[in-house]
Amino acid sequence: MNTLNTNSNNEKKIFGWGRYELSLLILFAFVWGFIFLDRLVMSFLAPLVMEDLGITDPQFGLINTFTTGCYAIAAIVLSPILESTGKRKKWLVLLCLGAGVFACLSAATQNVWQLLATRAAVGFFEGPVAPLMFAMLIKESSPAKVALNTGLVASGTNFISLSLGPVMVTQIAAVSNWRMGFLVAGVASILVFLVLTKVLREVPFSQEAAEKEKKESMWSMIGKLMKNRNVVLSFILGVLCMCGYWTLMLYATLFFSTVGGRDITSAGAIVSLMGVLAIFSPIIVPKVSDFIGRKPAVVLWFALCAVMPFVMFGTPSSTAAIVIYALTGGIPGAAFLFFQTIIPGESLPNYMLGTASGLIVGVAEIVGGSAWPAIAGIIAGNNGYPAVIFVAGVAFAAAAVLGLFLKETKGKNKSES
Repeated sequence: MNTLNTNSNNEKKIFGWGRYELSLLILFAFVWGFIFLDRLVMSFLAPLVMEDLGITDPQFGLINTFTTGCYAIAAIVLSPILESTGKRKKWLVLLCLGAGVFACLSAATQNVWQLLATRAAVGFFEGPVAPLMFAMLIKESSPAKVALNTGLVASGTNFISLSLGPVMVTQIAAVSNWRMGFLVAGVASILVFLVLTKVLREVPFSQEAAEKEKKESMWSMIGKLMKNRNVVLSFILGVLCMCGYWTLMLYATLFFSTVGGRDITSAGAIVSLMGVLAIFSPIIVPKVSDFIGRKPAVVLWFALCAVMPFVMFGTPSSTAAIVIYALTGGIPGAAFLFFQTIIPGESLPNYMLGTASGLIVGVAEIVGGSAWPAIAGIIAGNNGYPAVIFVAGVAFAAAAVLGLFLKETKGKNKSES
């Protein structure tokens, strides 16, 4: 039994997709879009929340650290446990419900510690969502559309959580209050939960794979994962990718407004332009690998990513720095799909994918999303913003070199056994 394309071949095609495959594609774009909006809503409404509850900058940082930390821990610890049950639908719908409920409860908080607890819970419930969701998507995708489907889901996610979401919740907060913004974001996830229960179907592992799953302990499975070269490289590449990605997310505006000599509105416009173009990156970046292969695509995209911060470092106030940042700033986030889903999905039996994805995402979030920003802050404080931007270039260049050691996976479907 093939890991991919379990049901789509027998269904009526719609624009080349199987009916259920296309339904899943659209549904998961909304699922991850609204779930990710729950995670980001605190950042979008931070000025209003901090003023109303008297939250200090260190406390705000602590809230984000706990949210990201719980997200990463849940991805690492819960993903293998939930995956081992073979009940992906059951756990996915419950995780979405939990994230939505605690996002709504955030709206009722009266002090910083209540808010920290609810935001940490949101992160905890969201951690395993992407590993389980993408494992289900890969299982239902036709082989030719694995990269495209993952990219389309990520693109839809960016549109909902990074383009539509900030406007929606801030406008709602402006006409009412920040609590209503949190509430709307949480209700959206609860509505997604209701749709998932109706549309999503549980596709069990093959009998042989299910027996293997039952016999293997979590540590035994992790041991097997660590013997797979592509999985090990995905861990390292995922960390390097996240380090570079979060450097750009945290410091691009500061860099262009200080070192680049732009005023704050101009710097904000540059970053916003990058964000608009980033909607298309998750489609283009994986799709190119369908033509040239996964390994060459990883090397190519990270080489381009490395050029960006080096140009910014060398000519911070130039038009070239702005143009290349706007054009390529969205690539790192899109490239992470290779390590989160595509390469592990083509290197492993499907019943192991959720576990592998959860571990890769969790480690990348802990190192690149939690630990690295603190290190980057020290580098920026001691050596200035150009230095931390340069380090991002080094991380991307190292990823391009390591990509040369991947084993090509394009067109290689792993069986369940």
